[in-house]
This record gives sequence, structure tokens and C-alpha cells, in this order.
Amino acid sequence: MFDLILRREARLHRLMRDEVDLPEIIQKFLALSVLGLTIHGVVLGLAASLFSPSPSLAWYQAGHPVLWMPLALIAAFLGALCICLPSFYFYTQLSGLDASFRLVTAQALRAQATMSVLLMGVIPFYTAWLLGTVVGVFDAPGTALFAGLCLPFAVGLLGIRAVYRGFCDLAEHLPVTHKRRGHFLRRLVLCWGGVYTVVAPVALYRLGEALGSRL
Repeated sequence: MFDLILRREARLHRLMRDEVDLPEIIQKFLALSVLGLTIHGVVLGLAASLFSPSPSLAWYQAGHPVLWMPLALIAAFLGALCICLPSFYFYTQLSGLDASFRLVTAQALRAQATMSVLLMGVIPFYTAWLLGTVVGVFDAPGTALFAGLCLPFAVGLLGIRAVYRGFCDLAEHLPVTHKRRGHFLRRLVLCWGGVYTVVAPVALYRLGEALGSRL
């Protein structure tokens, strides 16, 4: 699946056209999503625990961040996805593509899995920044930690791009329910990204507060 996401997009397109293969693909996308978010959360939580206690870092250092940070990231990103899935399905049908709910779920998890795979590629560089901040080479640990929370959203833009390319392929094979106007796929993917971007940060902040006070 790593290879399909990074280098063999055309083959992944073909696999996702077949409804029979979708359950297995969804499971693998979900596993990749959890793996990337877990690794990133552990790195963030470990760095937060190594920084000297500070009022400006109170949110990051509450409880045991190495425990609750991965849980907050996983629950926020995948929970937001579950909340947004009905809207994703509605926007897809509104655009004229007769996609099943299973296919919409697979495309949404494809964005998450792509984000996680690329995030694992960025983590070594981000970890170097964090270690430099821990030993005093760089200042502003709060900025470093906040950048870490924003990093999945920045890398997630490439996941949105993967979804757009996936729908461009599917548009040539899915039944059309009504006539569509120009650039409808761009509007579809922008609606997906807009809804998700509103829900996920709020979920991450609230879950971080709740879990930080308990773990």
C-alpha cells in the first residue's frame, strides 16, 4: 500500500474502481492512517514532556502527553472523518457522480492514508527541529509544538490532491445521475476539504483538553 500511494497511482485507481476490493483497501488505508498519526503523536508528546514546564505550554504538557497526544490525533482526525462522511456522500451525489457510500469512505480514507504516509516522511526533519529546541539550539518550544499540530493539516493538502485525482479517474467510469457543469470535481473536493478543515481542528483541541486532564 505504501508503494501504491507513493508510486503506483494508476494501479490504485484501478483497484478502487472494483467494489469487491474496497473492504480490504479500506482496512489498509485505516491501518496506515492510525500508524502515521500514532508515530507523530508519540513524537509530539515526547517532545512536550522533555521541555521545561511553562505556562505557555500548559495545554501540551497536561498529564502525560506521550500517552494522550497520539490518542487525541487519532480520535480527532478519524472522528472528524466519520462526522463528515455523510456530507461527503451528499456532495458527491450532488455533483452528479453515483458513487456508493463505501467508495466515498474509501476515497476519504485514501486522503488520510496519503497524509499519514507523507507525514512519516516529514517526521525525521520535524524531530530534528524538536531535538534542537530541547537542547537549546532553537527557541520558542511553543511554536515548535504548535507547528507539529499543524503539520498533518499542511501535509493533508497532498491527500486532498490525491482524492481529486482519484475522482478524476472515477468520473470516467461511474454512472452520471445528472448533467454536470465545468470544474465540478474541483468544487466537490473543495467542499470535502472545507468541511473537514472546520471539524478536525475543533475536535483535536477539545479531545486534547479532555484527554490531557485524564491521562
